Amino acid sequence: MAISTCETTSLTHKEVNVAAEVLIELSQYRPRYRRQLPEEEDTDDEDDIDDEVASTPLLQVSQSRQKQSRKRKEKSDKNQPKRVKKQNIMKLNIGDFSEETLRSIEVWYKDELDPHDIFGDNEVTKQFSKPIKKQLMSSDVDKDQCRLMLSKEQVKEKMLPFLDESEDPVKGVDVSVYGPDGTVHEMKFKIWNGDKTPVLTSGWKQFVADNGLVMTSNFITVWMFRHIKTRNICFAIANNSFPLKKKSSR
Repeated sequence: MAISTCETTSLTHKEVNVAAEVLIELSQYRPRYRRQLPEEEDTDDEDDIDDEVASTPLLQVSQSRQKQSRKRKEKSDKNQPKRVKKQNIMKLNIGDFSEETLRSIEVWYKDELDPHDIFGDNEVTKQFSKPIKKQLMSSDVDKDQCRLMLSKEQVKEKMLPFLDESEDPVKGVDVSVYGPDGTVHEMKFKIWNGDKTPVLTSGWKQFVADNGLVMTSNFITVWMFRHIKTRNICFAIANNSFPLKKKSSR
């Protein structure tokens, strides 16, 4: 039994020694495993790069679309003021006015007038259209013409949304037009030549006479609105007069 115990003890020592050697060998390999960790991280980085490369075309498309959208907006913002100015202020013959008067006209053009000033305390509407401003030309006050011509683009943008489906400006819409002093003139709002030329006609000649309107020096502001009580389409017109430059005598 003593021998058997000794052999068992001897084998146990051998097993312990073998285990110790295995542990030593493993400890020698551990640094190698640790060195592989950055390589695995590099592999992850490569995956990230692959993802980035794959998404780059989408980024380019998105950026391209954003750039095109900005260009369209800039083009729209750039063109709209030019178009409005061309229809109004840019038509001025600067030789008709002094520099001081031209500055006053510019202030008038930029100023936001209150159409309620025409009606005093009378409440006629909850909402006016955005105004259309223009200098009166010879055709606007010519007795043979009898119409006020308005900008097609501005009427389409600012006034036509006020009309109901039953109100067809091509056929003509009966309207009440309030002058600078609140006096009402009955007129017709119509678009001539199909849908090309918006005008106020019929009673316009009397309106010109009653308010002493003349070409070149008179500038008007026109609003459309729907009357709060009658629900009919109406217009309000304010008038500004600017002195012409005195012609030098030779």
